Amino acid sequence: MSFKPNQITAIVLIFGGLFFIFYDIFALYFFGADNTISYVVNVWGWSSPLGIFIAGVVCGGLAVHFLKWAPMEKQIREKDETDIS
Repeated sequence: MSFKPNQITAIVLIFGGLFFIFYDIFALYFFGADNTISYVVNVWGWSSPLGIFIAGVVCGGLAVHFLKWAPMEKQIREKDETDIS
């Protein structure tokens, strides 16, 4: 069974996301609420709002890039162009 590079990337992203979810649950159960990923990010957000803002911009930019989001007018224009040819 052979995977394409984009399929391997998708698998890595899925497993990475699942790892963080399961680790957060694990940390909550074994280490307490003060040691979860969400708590640490919240503390960092209050101590350095610029860092959290930049992280949000990067995550938003990656989401737009990978999901190919575009304004509705551009989506309609591109759809019409592909329908014509």
